[in-house]
Amino acid sequence: MKFNNSFIQSIGIIMILAKLPDDGALKSQEISQRMNVSHSYLLKIAKKLKDAELINSIASKTGGYVLNKSVDKISFLDILHATEGKNSFIEGIDFHPIDSIVSSNETGEEKRIVIRNIFSEAEKNYKDILNNHYISEIISQEEESNQKTNWTEMIDLEEKELLHS
Repeated sequence: MKFNNSFIQSIGIIMILAKLPDDGALKSQEISQRMNVSHSYLLKIAKKLKDAELINSIASKTGGYVLNKSVDKISFLDILHATEGKNSFIEGIDFHPIDSIVSSNETGEEKRIVIRNIFSEAEKNYKDILNNHYISEIISQEEESNQKTNWTEMIDLEEKELLHS
């Protein structure tokens, strides 16, 4: 299984939002700027996270995105499901090249079943591991409590420094 950019960027979005002050929200433009990613692509990913109820958007002058759940309740599997869906990895895989190699007799059928079972077990283990790890594991204790980051101020400072250099 290859990690898609949307999965990795989703982790980044949630990490940024986790570092906001409790009453803070961050606009999509600020998130994409901070992560140095395409704004239009970030909007698509944020919609998936919002649809999965991992984040929420607040429509106002000072609004933006906020976490909808605590970081100790957001598993990596939640993020994977939000960005990639809940379909099986092996769903839709064309096993024809392998099927054509093994004979069509009873032994061939057993081999095809073994191959599919190996892939199914690998997928189950992969998802179990992601389900047992939470965003809180990559957010330090200080960031979760009182030392939140004001991303808007940080981005503004970086822009000013670039203008003066």
